[in-house]
Amino acid sequence: MDPIPVPASPEFLGFSVVTLTLVISLLSFAIAMVALVWQIVKHFLDGGRVRVSLNAAIWEPDFMLATNRSGRLLMKNGNAAKAVVRGRALEVAQLVVENPGRIPVTVYSPGLSFSGHGKKKHSVAPRMFATDGAYGPDDALTDNIVRIEPYGRATFLLDLWSVMPGILKDTPKDEVVVRGQVDVAGKRRPRRSAWRRRWKIRSGMYTAIEGEPDFTPYAVIWGVMFRQLPKYEDAQRDRHPNSGVAVSRGQVGFLLDEVMSRFEERPEQEQFKEAMAEAAEKHGEKFPSCGLATLCAYQELDRMQDHLTEWTEGLFRANREKRKEQAESEAEVKVEDSP
Repeated sequence: MDPIPVPASPEFLGFSVVTLTLVISLLSFAIAMVALVWQIVKHFLDGGRVRVSLNAAIWEPDFMLATNRSGRLLMKNGNAAKAVVRGRALEVAQLVVENPGRIPVTVYSPGLSFSGHGKKKHSVAPRMFATDGAYGPDDALTDNIVRIEPYGRATFLLDLWSVMPGILKDTPKDEVVVRGQVDVAGKRRPRRSAWRRRWKIRSGMYTAIEGEPDFTPYAVIWGVMFRQLPKYEDAQRDRHPNSGVAVSRGQVGFLLDEVMSRFEERPEQEQFKEAMAEAAEKHGEKFPSCGLATLCAYQELDRMQDHLTEWTEGLFRANREKRKEQAESEAEVKVEDSP
């Protein structure tokens, strides 16, 4: 029996129609997958997302803000560092939150995330400082909830070094890993700064300044009191008229220089507290309360005892008196030597 002939497949432009149909189907599938992937990517690009970075910084109130934008926990030992060790500036952590998306996002609870010390999901929201519009895009906020517009940013100055002694005290290891963190509305997990730019703070570390210089006692005490005292406007708000003028952040430096210059070396805590209360009352504070601030300041002095200069180092009044006494002594010597 002769085989039944199979009709030839139709052709188009020299190609089998079956082959062309298969090719077109595969192309359609590939285009559909590309469109699907693009829709997913576009959803993430257009949706709420943030980029978090953590920078070492030095803030001298109402004067300057020096920042290391590389993300390293290091500040050069220059003029900004001298302002820290002499009691005019604070070392802080600058937390920058950017919105690279096309819709506004709401972020909350800016702070620091700690790991590598045996505690899971350990985060802290340290004290924050506001710069009151003095530094343009680096102007720092103290709001706990912030709405960031598309391609906008929010900056926070966090008091890193005040919380580190407590963090390192209970850790079983000699160091802890620190990253910036912020929560985003609508997201289950917080957003953190890049792992490759994490900070490693070891036990006993007290500064990010290159070479770890010694601090003046004035700088240590001023730093503690500046953190605890309010700004002048906040100190005077809702204050009873008979209470006098409260000591504020801006005034404590002059007050502290006056009190510390009375002593050649570190006095007893009770003696220093009484001197601070006397000076505060002299400057208009009718009901001074310096006990807690003095206690915290002396605790910080004890912690920093191996990294301190002499008591009178950097004091304006004390050094002025020394120069005056030296000039008088030299004048007396000249009078005695004259014929």
